[in-house]
Amino acid sequence: MLLLLVAAGPVRAAPLDSAPLGMALDLVTGNDFAPFTGEDLPEGGLLTEIVRRAFGEVGLRYEVRFMPWRRGYDGVLAGKFLGTFPYVRTADRAMEMLFSDPLLEVRQLVYLSAHGGMTFRGPEDFRGRTVCAPVGYALPPELAELAAAGALTRESPADLPACVRMVASGRVDAFVIDEFTGRSAVARAMVGDEIRVAPLPYARAGQHLILSRSLPEAEAVLAAFNAGLRKLKDGGAFEEILRRHLSAAP
Repeated sequence: MLLLLVAAGPVRAAPLDSAPLGMALDLVTGNDFAPFTGEDLPEGGLLTEIVRRAFGEVGLRYEVRFMPWRRGYDGVLAGKFLGTFPYVRTADRAMEMLFSDPLLEVRQLVYLSAHGGMTFRGPEDFRGRTVCAPVGYALPPELAELAAAGALTRESPADLPACVRMVASGRVDAFVIDEFTGRSAVARAMVGDEIRVAPLPYARAGQHLILSRSLPEAEAVLAAFNAGLRKLKDGGAFEEILRRHLSAAP
């Protein structure tokens, strides 16, 4: 499944001398992805602040809009928005989008229904099962292949809270998402007794800012962003942002 700051009132900066980097397009992200992005989160979420601050390190300011993930992704492809985040790299996305350096690398965990007998040791354990991934979210590559072959069933509700409820009720067997978002979503839904986490992580995955390959300025914008992200990390601000947001997460 990648949005900057609407909640805190971002201001668009005047265009820079370099026209490609001074584009007047917005960034876009989605809700229900705590602690990373969300209109109701401080600074619009951890990764919203990181993206905003990384661009700021190189003198760039972009507004961020929040909207459904699929609409935002399609809007980037259509040239309506500059970019979107955070997104995990997949083969299909890589054909359409350019990816920044990782904003953050996270563990993906398997969240299971407490009412079911499914165990997880590897992707093959999903064979014959039903997995939940909201519209706009990507399944891990191995699970996407199983779904394409008809070896597992995918349910795709509108948002992550719906997946949490579906797993909690036993309607579906599992969902796979990073440990921070999963923990926050289960806590917000108050269904901790109905969901268990598989002891073995599914994988590690980087989360990225992405821009359409059809955008002529994409490579220049991403180069500037990556430089700003490195400055943010080298200067110590990156760790401070992580500590502040993660300490406040459920």
